[in-house]
Amino acid sequence: MNKKAVCFDMDGVIVDTMRHHVEAWRHAFNINGYDHEELIFYLREGMPGKKTIVDVFNHSNVEVNEELIERIYVQKRDYFKEHAQYEFIEETVSTLIALSDKRIPIAVVTGSRKEFVSEVLSKLPVTFDIIVTGDDVKEGKPSPEPYLLAMDRLSFKPSEWLVIENAPLGIQSAKSAGAYCLAVETTLEEKYLKEADQIIRPKEMLLQVKSLIKGMK
Repeated sequence: MNKKAVCFDMDGVIVDTMRHHVEAWRHAFNINGYDHEELIFYLREGMPGKKTIVDVFNHSNVEVNEELIERIYVQKRDYFKEHAQYEFIEETVSTLIALSDKRIPIAVVTGSRKEFVSEVLSKLPVTFDIIVTGDDVKEGKPSPEPYLLAMDRLSFKPSEWLVIENAPLGIQSAKSAGAYCLAVETTLEEKYLKEADQIIRPKEMLLQVKSLIKGMK
């Protein structure tokens, strides 16, 4: 099974930010009179911000208007910008370096805003061939659009791509785009990741990628 390019989700795969995103979401909902458990937001990782808000309200059978959606969206974004601190996931950084050394094309596909993505990726010791952010697509994950957009920028078939994800919506997006998906247990347990082709722990990432990528044997 020789894959020729690797695409990484960012939040929860490259960088440990999901707990800060979840904290910011809970804060924004709470100050507007709504309280939700953390899992509600972890399961919606990768979904565009305003769509997340609508989906959470739909899940609770609560009607919502555009004014409230916009207010929660801005409050979440501002809280995250002010409070978020993050660290890179060491196993992913090691994998990125190994791929870069072998000149294997690497991409990032994330629902995060371009401004934040640029800030994060600028601190890494590698350069990505393709970057797709939430600002680049009409439909975010679980739609296949983000991954298809990345794939269209290189000449490989979808089946020649390996995607590394950590959340159900990202897995759905990658699989719908035709890629082989490794799910890494960084933010959610295995039971939430079963749609992936393979589920791994962070420490297994480099070994599994080497086994799948042409030119890394």
